[in-house]
Amino acid sequence: MIKKTTPLQFYLDPETQILHKDLKHWVSDDEAKKRYDTHNNDADDFKYIEYHKRIFDEFIGIYMHEGTILDYGCGEGLIQKHFIPGLFGFDLYYHNDQKLLTQTYDTIICIEVVEHFKDPIPEFKRLTELLKPGGRLLIQTQFYPELDKVPSWWYVRDITHVCFYQFVSFEYLSKLLGLTIIYSDYKSRIVLEKRQ
Repeated sequence: MIKKTTPLQFYLDPETQILHKDLKHWVSDDEAKKRYDTHNNDADDFKYIEYHKRIFDEFIGIYMHEGTILDYGCGEGLIQKHFIPGLFGFDLYYHNDQKLLTQTYDTIICIEVVEHFKDPIPEFKRLTELLKPGGRLLIQTQFYPELDKVPSWWYVRDITHVCFYQFVSFEYLSKLLGLTIIYSDYKSRIVLEKRQ
């Protein structure tokens, strides 16, 4: 028997230009955790460490500020700790130390995290509040393509991905939250800095 799947549906917020997966496609926290547990993100996996080393060399290491650094949504392995001594790691499922959300940071890293935000504006507000003045938010997430290509786009197939962005989405968030865009590759990476 072939299981029929419901075509994915989306809502584009006209103000923020953030693209939301329809609520009926969201999964529970338990289902999300099961999905994350299948990720091959073992701290002993050489290929996974190599992947994160490339992200550090090409992006994080270039734009991060020295000082206190938080990997927000770090996953089970907290792999960036291999490259950033003293790195703090917060993850809702694997490193849920709420005390880390009561201090401020010079840099916050969000690698493949913001697409999981079910309510992005409050999440970005929280991240901004966790930044020191002049602090930086480094984000890696795939920017969505033309809207007619979204239903077949590989990135929406992950059941835990519910929210998608374009450069204009980050322009909106920056104006709303007192951030400045320092860098973007207009594909998957952007750096936002909290105004002094």
